[in-house]
Amino acid sequence: MNEPSFEVIIIGGGPAGMSAALVLGRSRIKTLVLNTESPRNKITTHSHGFLTQDGKHPMEIFEVGKKQLTKYPAVHYVSEKAMKLTALPTGFEVHTARAKYTTERVEIATGYTDNIAGIGIPGLTEVYGKSVYPCPFCDGFEMADKKLAVFGSAEIAPMFSKKIWHWSKDVIAFTHGEKVSDPELVANLADKGIQVIEEKIKHIISENGQLKAIELEDGRLINREGGFLPDPKATESTDFALKLGIKKEVGRFGRDFYVVDENKETEIKGLFIIGDARNGWSGVAPSVAEGSEVAAAITHQIIEANWMK
Repeated sequence: MNEPSFEVIIIGGGPAGMSAALVLGRSRIKTLVLNTESPRNKITTHSHGFLTQDGKHPMEIFEVGKKQLTKYPAVHYVSEKAMKLTALPTGFEVHTARAKYTTERVEIATGYTDNIAGIGIPGLTEVYGKSVYPCPFCDGFEMADKKLAVFGSAEIAPMFSKKIWHWSKDVIAFTHGEKVSDPELVANLADKGIQVIEEKIKHIISENGQLKAIELEDGRLINREGGFLPDPKATESTDFALKLGIKKEVGRFGRDFYVVDENKETEIKGLFIIGDARNGWSGVAPSVAEGSEVAAAITHQIIEANWMK
């Protein structure tokens, strides 16, 4: 096995990882990007909220970014999966199926993987990313004023439906068999015209990914035109940070965040976690910003280290 060395290895090529690679390439820092090219948002039809790229397919944005990186000789892009990450006394080793690489710094940017089938609602996978979405800031504009469904637990669906009410006044929260324990919340939602349906869902009826109706186990059909799924039961795409023992803390919306400093560097010097890999959900524009900021911070670190030699 060959063992080339890099100043930075980026594991993952989503918006955060590719943005970091761009800044590092422009800083002439020898960088390796390892990417499986299977991003979380690949299943959706359009990506929104990212200035100059609004409405484009996520893979179209990715391909443009990948092409732009070829301008920078310091960036080496390899379409391979990182299989193992090991912390050395100084630096790290990263293994793929075909090679072993060493580096001074690693950015984990592998994101999360959604498990829509694991939610257990028949027909949900067919509409997810096409007419049912996780993020109203990404797709709320397109869903505005439609008959919408919010799918989730007895805790999440009612609360999230309050947010969706901003985009549409015809919202129904579906808890799929779970009972809402807060009658005051249900009454508050009802005052705004939001119904909470606790019956289990038998099947989601759709056509070419377009939500048409929700069939309940009691036989009722509820016509809907789209919806939101705030909790896609996502899990980390890799377990590198977990195996290295990086600590977590509870962050926004009850999600677990990896403990990092202001530069997104962990307690292991030289190990950074960015984008969805750090907090479970970032969005395209925030991930691009974070990747850029972290790459700039790494560049400053390398400049200072070289200055002291």
